[in-house]
Amino acid sequence: MGKKKRQPVARRPEHGNRDERPGGDRKLSAIMEEMARRLLKEPEGVPSAAAAQMALMLAASAWNFACGDAAMREKRLELIKEFERAGAMPWPELLPGDPDDLIASLVAYKQTRYPHDRRRIVAAGMGPDGTIRVHWVDGNTPVKAAFGTPAAPALAGGTPIADKLIAKMKRHVHGGVVKLKEVIKGRAIAQEMQRSVVTMEGLAEYHPAHAAYIYAQNQMSVMSQQLTALRELAPLADIVEKAEEMYLPSGPPMSPLTASYFTCWAFFDACIGPANETIGTTAIKAGAAFGMHPDLVRVLQLMQDSTMGLYVLDGTQGDRAMLRDLGSDTVCGAIVPSGYRGQKGEIWFVRVLPPPLPGGTEHVVFTTPYVVLSPGLPEWLAYFGRSIPDAPREARLEVLHHHMKYGPTRNYWNDFVLEAYVNHRADVIYLTGLPDRPETRPHSMVSR
Repeated sequence: MGKKKRQPVARRPEHGNRDERPGGDRKLSAIMEEMARRLLKEPEGVPSAAAAQMALMLAASAWNFACGDAAMREKRLELIKEFERAGAMPWPELLPGDPDDLIASLVAYKQTRYPHDRRRIVAAGMGPDGTIRVHWVDGNTPVKAAFGTPAAPALAGGTPIADKLIAKMKRHVHGGVVKLKEVIKGRAIAQEMQRSVVTMEGLAEYHPAHAAYIYAQNQMSVMSQQLTALRELAPLADIVEKAEEMYLPSGPPMSPLTASYFTCWAFFDACIGPANETIGTTAIKAGAAFGMHPDLVRVLQLMQDSTMGLYVLDGTQGDRAMLRDLGSDTVCGAIVPSGYRGQKGEIWFVRVLPPPLPGGTEHVVFTTPYVVLSPGLPEWLAYFGRSIPDAPREARLEVLHHHMKYGPTRNYWNDFVLEAYVNHRADVIYLTGLPDRPETRPHSMVSR
């Protein structure tokens, strides 16, 4: 990068050195936008999603560091690695200097501009439309600001991988030159893949709610094989391939990661980039753009939006397990295709999918149940207390969803299953331990 004179620090009219306290006229999301834009070479322009996300992370890191908390400053290293893996480093759009220099400039700005504001940021990010989201606490006081305050204007948005892929596909469809042999070959491959999709006759033996998700998952497998062969999805394909080599997913006794668990993670949770794009989000957007049936789009979206979760079995009603989500305290009635009935009070780690059919009421436990033998409920509630900051319900649920879907690190929940495994039956797998306490998991490094 060539030498370029650093732009002046002052970019917008100042409002004096008024202390912007919670409840004042400046929301923390607006301050984060203000600080993030100070890192851009063109602060009044619309940056790429990668540059916007990087600037926001650096701004949040600087804010917390100025408040005496360096934890988020360290998390930027993982974000930078993720951008490198995706080949989307945004440095050309940012001011010259390494991350520490950029953070230092914003620390000084915060100390000058907002010296007495002690709000601590616990999560900062952007929605697909560029909405800046800031979740914060003030000392021991729960969050007071809304989670999801719109930035004005939004920094960036969209799903760049899917958008690029769709544009490429449309050019191929509408372009004047089409390689007939490649089209025929691709069609033949697609037809061969479709033969692996479960038939309607085969689906008839399943509960209708489960059958809908089986069909959608089969179609997702076909699309995944086609999409991950494309250059645009190479970073995602690489992530999944490395995880397959590491965890050997198949189910006990070969591996505690079952095929149902791992394929859901690979399709819907393993993500890259500031928009958290997955194989699933790409397939859904591309499918919708090229005529996928709306019902299939809808069911795939339900799967994309889902997460693994921790539940207490409150009992059964007929063929349904009454599961209470430990994070949200909501209860649902779910069918359990593995046939496991369980005992009241058990803690289950499962992916529960909502009713897929209009008018349906049955949720579906889509994965073989992982039952946590120990520790008990108090320890798990303490875990959520450590992992999910106290906040208004809407804010807390959004942070909880992010934690369960992506974890603090990409393989957080995969490692938990691998290291906590203790035993299994055909219809259930048993675990013991906590995700953030390696000494409680029998196969962690510290327990060996």
